[in-house]
Amino acid sequence: MRTNTDKKQVRISRIDITTDKITGRGGVAFFSRYVEHLGFYSLFTKTFGHLKTSGKGLTCHGFIKQILTYFLDGSDMAIAGFDRRKKDQAYAASLECNLSDLASSHQIKRFFSKFQVVGNLLFRKILAHLFIWRLHIEKPKIIVLFGDTMVMNNDDATQREGVELTYKRKKGFHPLHLCWGPYLVDVIFRKGSAHSNHGNDFTRAVARITALIRKRYADVPIIVVTDSGFLSDANFTFFEEKLKIHYICVGKKYQELRDYVAACDPALFQEFATKNTIWRYIEFGNQLKSWSTLRRCIFTSRICEETGQLSFDFNQTDLFIYTNIGQDKDLTDQLIRAGGAEWLQPVKIIAANHQRGKDELTHRSLKEFATRENLPFEKFAMNRAWYHLLAISHFLFEAYKRDVTYDVLPVTAYPNTFRRRLIDFAAKIVSSGGHILLKVTRTLMDDLKLKELWSRCLAPPPIALQ
Repeated sequence: MRTNTDKKQVRISRIDITTDKITGRGGVAFFSRYVEHLGFYSLFTKTFGHLKTSGKGLTCHGFIKQILTYFLDGSDMAIAGFDRRKKDQAYAASLECNLSDLASSHQIKRFFSKFQVVGNLLFRKILAHLFIWRLHIEKPKIIVLFGDTMVMNNDDATQREGVELTYKRKKGFHPLHLCWGPYLVDVIFRKGSAHSNHGNDFTRAVARITALIRKRYADVPIIVVTDSGFLSDANFTFFEEKLKIHYICVGKKYQELRDYVAACDPALFQEFATKNTIWRYIEFGNQLKSWSTLRRCIFTSRICEETGQLSFDFNQTDLFIYTNIGQDKDLTDQLIRAGGAEWLQPVKIIAANHQRGKDELTHRSLKEFATRENLPFEKFAMNRAWYHLLAISHFLFEAYKRDVTYDVLPVTAYPNTFRRRLIDFAAKIVSSGGHILLKVTRTLMDDLKLKELWSRCLAPPPIALQ
């Protein structure tokens, strides 16, 4: 068979420079427009506008706009990356600003230095505002909060204020988080040596969020779920008597508790199945030596793994779970009125504890969103500001997935997957007939439903400025 060698082949014969504004981060413009129409830039300026004492240089609006897209982009996370972006006309056009408006690395550092006098509270105020915004959108009848800490490993960047040895034997920071589903709703940035239950950080954070929910949302049942790092009679008493909320907390496997469970009649144990796994459980009242109150305790153990393999006694799946659910009549009545009668059952409480594994995926998402764990500055207060802005950016990222891109990519998608699909696509920015147009290929327009996404970015559920 003869090959047709006369057919003209499409081959690149040389490379050249174009003056067209072409960006590989077309999705940045969508996110930026979404945040603008939320009213977030106004919220940030209202909160931190007092830091800008001069009319010269970088504005509050320009700073937060570029920081949010810096985190969302994730392609060049060095502070020096701002200098490289400052040379990119297409990047400036995607942010709808002039090239001269892009910040240099020195301007970013100077702005972060202003936050050294701010502390935690103003950043937490913004997170609280965003939390109430989402509550009014999603309208939960029962609010389940997940309390935990997350180690930021800075072992290779030890010349940082507050970098100390953590419980994971790595030097770094150890912030405290309160999460509601995928959202970080409160953050306290702390030095590495601060353990989970350090001081009264946790109880004060829960008290603050509880008061916020009851004042600005509704008097709904609140359940706080934690691991054994927060096991404390003082914490439980505070939740029971002061806050009037529910808690579910993993206990420690003291030998006397193991002996008690081992001596129990096997007929008293009950079983339940989740997919291919079978669990057994027994509940009883327990009062540790240092406690003043007898509390509800549930022992649970996996007796059959997903593969069908039987589990040995007291392996890593064995847990003692403490809770006050069902122990207070007023709280129980409130839970039932909210449609949460199932929470009174041991199986639901055990399932909520198992949910902690899924809730910890929020930490994985946050770390992937940040792209790295080591923080950029030497001063503790500057790193604290950086971390809070990371948390705020991640909150807006999660909201964006649910308000705008929910039918293009699953809302559970991690940052890297999201960036590959909905941020890192090529776009050309041109001026025509007095308008600025962002142009993409027909394939991208159809596959990613970009016209529909753009319409949603223009009309998101706004943040109420109070």
